[in-house]
Amino acid sequence: MFRGLTCLLVSGVVSLAGCGDDGTSPEDELTVADELTMEEVQFMADLIDATSSGILDDFFDSSGGDPTTAPALTHGPVVWTRTFVRSRPCHDRGMLTVVGTTGTSVWDAAAVTYDVDGSGTKNRTDCTYTRGDGVQITLDGDADWTHERHYLNYAPTGTWITTYVGGYVWTKGTGESDSCTYSLTRTVDTAMNTRTLTGTSCGNDINRSDTWR
Repeated sequence: MFRGLTCLLVSGVVSLAGCGDDGTSPEDELTVADELTMEEVQFMADLIDATSSGILDDFFDSSGGDPTTAPALTHGPVVWTRTFVRSRPCHDRGMLTVVGTTGTSVWDAAAVTYDVDGSGTKNRTDCTYTRGDGVQITLDGDADWTHERHYLNYAPTGTWITTYVGGYVWTKGTGESDSCTYSLTRTVDTAMNTRTLTGTSCGNDINRSDTWR
């Protein structure tokens, strides 16, 4: 657990520089377990994945990530590079912005393969969501992401992997507030039609699996 809210969220990770002893005694400190339920930790991990992957899917599907839009060339491979910035309002208020700093698509007409990978950053500003129990949680923070997807004969193939590494300050509508870091990996197994989310968030292990499509 990090002391206070003075730890700054920089370049997608929580920087501990300058976060020394602030005079708070150990017995006065709250832990993540004291302030967040496991359901709330899981809720935020699911949000981090669902909202970010939604923007990435929208971008890659609409700008060359869909292999059916690739040129019908008999030679190859053909490589595209690109960057992007896309923003989306959060559920209650605030904004999520995803920036693609690198992105490469490779179309090989002879092999009929299409491979996409990219990386970048994302930022949540006053990003507020309401849980099913009515409790609001607001997130402010930054992260780095990577993403890859693959196609064979115009159909999804192999594993599609997305990673998120970063941190945020969270504030509950009930008044509690503190900071967390997370490192999450989203893995889509196209053959098994499964999606898993694994890693850590707020010092807790995350391991979720469901149907992809």
